[in-house]
Amino acid sequence: MSDDFDTDAYRVAEMTWQEVEAAVERTATLLLPVGSTEQHGHHMPLGVDVFMPEAIGELVAERSPALLAPPIWYGVSPHHTFKPGTFTVSTETFQRYVTDVCASASEWGIERVLLLNGHYLGQDPELEVVVRTLRTDHGVEAFHVPLVNLFAEVAEEIRTGEVSFHASEFETSILLSLLPELVHMDRAKSVEPPDDSLPLTDYDALGDNEVGWSLTAEDMAELTHAGNIGDPTVATAEKGEKLVEAAVSNICRLVDELESEE
Repeated sequence: MSDDFDTDAYRVAEMTWQEVEAAVERTATLLLPVGSTEQHGHHMPLGVDVFMPEAIGELVAERSPALLAPPIWYGVSPHHTFKPGTFTVSTETFQRYVTDVCASASEWGIERVLLLNGHYLGQDPELEVVVRTLRTDHGVEAFHVPLVNLFAEVAEEIRTGEVSFHASEFETSILLSLLPELVHMDRAKSVEPPDDSLPLTDYDALGDNEVGWSLTAEDMAELTHAGNIGDPTVATAEKGEKLVEAAVSNICRLVDELESEE
């Protein structure tokens, strides 16, 4: 039996335990895509929040020394249950599950975990707690990596819509870039949020959402008939490519720096 392993392999789910054992000798960094399965309007599939971080994680692992874990498919999405197909778990279940997944990886050599959060804004508070728990209780150097933070500067430069809050310009552009066959632009509808919002609570992914507010399913049902908030009709694959590249390059910078400290 040959002990020759693919030294370029990085997708943990496709590797044998021997290949993983060999891989952690060259990198102790794990990318964990964390998303949600929830409604994304008339024009996009339920898996958007997983498809994005998983594809971005793959692009990162192709460039920088890191392993790519199977994604977390279920997140904290009670506000999207007003449309069928949405799954949600409690904050406590989610935090415990993600923590346990990461802690178990530390048992076989992973020292650093980047939580690539495709359900940004929606479960940011939970993942911040997970990071603290991993660092203080399990000795794992963990990082919360919400995608919107990584591409915010580029998004501000290229946006043409006034509002992109959920399943609109940014997410639709990214999926058009990564998985265009799953996007139905002929079904996309623009849904404008209320004209006024409370201070520090703008309905925009790049707006002033500074006070930690959270929507309920009833709130969302009142805000949008289609499921999205904002204008997905202005999304393009070209915009998506720029957003993806910004996210990938920023994550690669962090991975490369972490690996260089070894």
